[in-house]
Amino acid sequence: MHIPAFQAALFAVFVVPISILTFMVDMRTKKITNLTVWALFITFVVIGLATLPFMDFVWRFAHYAVIFAYGLLMWFFRQIGAGDVKFAAVLGLFIHPGDIRLMLFLGAAAMLAATVTVLLARWTPLHRLAPDWKTWKGSSADDATSVGKGNRFTIPMGTGFALMLSAYLVMGALYGQ
Repeated sequence: MHIPAFQAALFAVFVVPISILTFMVDMRTKKITNLTVWALFITFVVIGLATLPFMDFVWRFAHYAVIFAYGLLMWFFRQIGAGDVKFAAVLGLFIHPGDIRLMLFLGAAAMLAATVTVLLARWTPLHRLAPDWKTWKGSSADDATSVGKGNRFTIPMGTGFALMLSAYLVMGALYGQ
């Protein structure tokens, strides 16, 4: 891994609790709040300015722009929620450029793990632990602005994004340079 271990550990101290909060809120309400996105952004700015060379810090916003533009396109076609777009874009700020290929694999694994876990919980008695969570219910067919245009069951993407970012930073703290 290319991310410095000390930097990853500093990020992880703040990001992992924010990711857990994002997971819980996204499972309960199927929304990612602006508060959690801003908390991640401020965490990156404060720790990034302290631990990254200035030009590396500035170039991380290219990651943000690319992910945001792609996410906006997916949101336009109702394949992803607006909160997911914002969360994914901010997530991109934390990724060392040398770790992008690793993040593609880690992202796929995290999304698959989150999807399987949500589906297992939905179709087993586990969902009774939190019966009022919106994750267990499909969207209303009358809501044309929701993900999937309101006519299908969707997985909250924030669960996978939160797992991906937390796993990357914890792995970076353990195995980074």
